[in-house]
Formats: sequence, structure tokens, C-alpha cells
Amino acid sequence: MKKRYSIWVREIGSDHDVELMQCDSNPQPLVAALYGKRLNTTKEGARKRTTMSRYVTIRVVDNHAET
Repeated sequence: MKKRYSIWVREIGSDHDVELMQCDSNPQPLVAALYGKRLNTTKEGARKRTTMSRYVTIRVVDNHAET
């Protein structure tokens, strides 16, 4: 029996979750990389850049796949 995981995310400004990917191995390195995704923003008329996380929530779901 192989374990299969789904990674669900919610982006900033969105009101629903989206299944981003599925994996058969340990999802921890993928989740750590997703937390590292950043968005750069600038305000109009200002030269200051700010960064924020791209995803508001990241969930890992265990899909009970039987093979």
C-alpha cells in the first residue's frame, strides 16, 4: 500500500482552497518550499518594496490510496 498526499493551498485574496499537487513521498520538503514563496509589492508613488507570503494556508491531506 502506497501513501499518497495532496497539498491544498489558499492564495492571498482568494476565498477558496485549490489542490496544488499530489505526491507519493514525504510532503514536508514541498511544504517548506511553499512557505518560502514570497510576493513582492510596491506602493504607487513610493519606492519601498514589501514582501509577503504567497499562500495564506497550506494543508496536507492523506489520500488513502490502495494499490
